[in-house]
Amino acid sequence: MSEEVELTINTTPREKNTSELSDTEKDFRRTIFWKSCCFELDRRAVKFFSQLTISLIVIIFSLYQLYRDKNTDIYLSLLTMIMGVYVEAPRLH
Repeated sequence: MSEEVELTINTTPREKNTSELSDTEKDFRRTIFWKSCCFELDRRAVKFFSQLTISLIVIIFSLYQLYRDKNTDIYLSLLTMIMGVYVEAPRLH
């Protein structure tokens, strides 16, 4: 009696356990990710989307006040400040 056996090799990388990570990978994950009891967040993404949301709120508020009021100095200053945050300064190469 001979039985044929088929061997399959899975070539997709499996997820590493935290015990298999090197020290540099652990340090990277500790500094980049915020870990809670239920989830893990990339701190760079949280910072970016928080900044974007607050900026959009200030922009919408300033544009509404520019449309509504005659005193436009403070609202133009807010819009200019936010534009300065997102527009990169010119550089000589």
